[in-house]
Amino acid sequence: MPSQKTEILEHRSISTVKKYDKTNFFKHTYCVFKGVSLKEISRRKPHYRSESGSSYYYTKKGVYRLSNHWGRAAKCNWRLISEIPVEIDDLRLGYADWTDFRENVSEDIDAYYVSIDFDKKIVTYKHKDNPDYDQKAVLRPVNTTRKLIKQIKNLLETHKWAKYYEYDDLDKFREEIILELINTDNSLNDIRRELAEY
Repeated sequence: MPSQKTEILEHRSISTVKKYDKTNFFKHTYCVFKGVSLKEISRRKPHYRSESGSSYYYTKKGVYRLSNHWGRAAKCNWRLISEIPVEIDDLRLGYADWTDFRENVSEDIDAYYVSIDFDKKIVTYKHKDNPDYDQKAVLRPVNTTRKLIKQIKNLLETHKWAKYYEYDDLDKFREEIILELINTDNSLNDIRRELAEY
C-alpha cells in the first residue's frame, strides 16, 4: 500500500495544463507568439498598455502584443517568432492563442526542450506541455536549455570545429551531433571525446 507521501508526489507529477485568458495570462507564463502584420490591429484600440510601453489587444481566442522587447517580460518568458520585418521603430506585433500559454516554471525545473528545423537552420526551445512534444528531446531547466542552444547555433553556423573529424557529408555529420545533444544528456565535450576515439 503506497504511503500518503507517495500519493502526494504521484498526484503532483500528473501534468495539468492551466487555462489562461485575459485575466491571468500575464502571471508567470511562458508563451511563443507568432509574428503578424500591424494590419491585424489597425482598427483596434489597446485594452491595456504596460508601464514599459507594450500594448495588448484581447480577442476571444487570444491576445495581440505590440512591443519593442521580447523574451523576459516581468515574470514571464514570452518569445516572438516572426519573419515579418519591423514596421514601426523597433515595435513588433505578435499573436498567441490563450491555449498557447503555459506556466513559467522555476528556473531549476526540467521543463524545456530544444526544437530544431535543419532546413531553415532555426533552433529554439519549447515548453514540455507543448502538444507537439515527441517525448524524445531531453527536458532541461531554462538556463541550461539556452546554453545548449548557443552551442547548437555555433555548430549550425560555423564549420571550423569540423576540421578535426572525418566525415563524408558535413550537413549529416552536423545533424547527428546536434540530435545527440538534444536527445541525450551527453555534453558536447563527451561527444567530441567519443568522436576523437574513432
